[in-house]
Amino acid sequence: MGHGPPHPIRVIAVALPRAKARADARTELAARALAIARSTALGVLGDHAAAEDVAQEVAIVAIQRARQLRDPAKLDAWLHKVAVRKAIDEARKHKPTVELQHHHEQPQPDPATSEALDLLAPLAPRQRAALTLRYVHDLPDDAIATALGCRPATVRSLLSRGREALRETLETER
Repeated sequence: MGHGPPHPIRVIAVALPRAKARADARTELAARALAIARSTALGVLGDHAAAEDVAQEVAIVAIQRARQLRDPAKLDAWLHKVAVRKAIDEARKHKPTVELQHHHEQPQPDPATSEALDLLAPLAPRQRAALTLRYVHDLPDDAIATALGCRPATVRSLLSRGREALRETLETER
């Protein structure tokens, strides 16, 4: 006795908790990816439906590639980078119609959010991304540079030009 294959019930009893732990980890990762990507994409795109689509794409990428992440402490930075890239790609696809779109099936955002999105709409996607990462996610220049794939000096330039454009817009509206 004892020379045959392990009893199937014992194998299942050991495998089930591991499978549940992996499923729980994937669920937490997906939720984290959705939260970060949704707010980042909304700032870049100004469109709730498009931001939701981008967030779902980011969550899928996160689940598929999570094992490739060498440093788990850099998960958020990696998620920001993926979200920014996907949102900018989406913005470029629809460049001729870069307008804030309100969808009736989506709950209406609060007036402050709508006003902020309206102000960001005319800016270039990279400026919107930089401003969103700074003022929504409160990221420092280095983290924004990593997400945008540029140098910190470029981030400061994007932020400066974006703030200046917002100032001009606000002064024109007065």
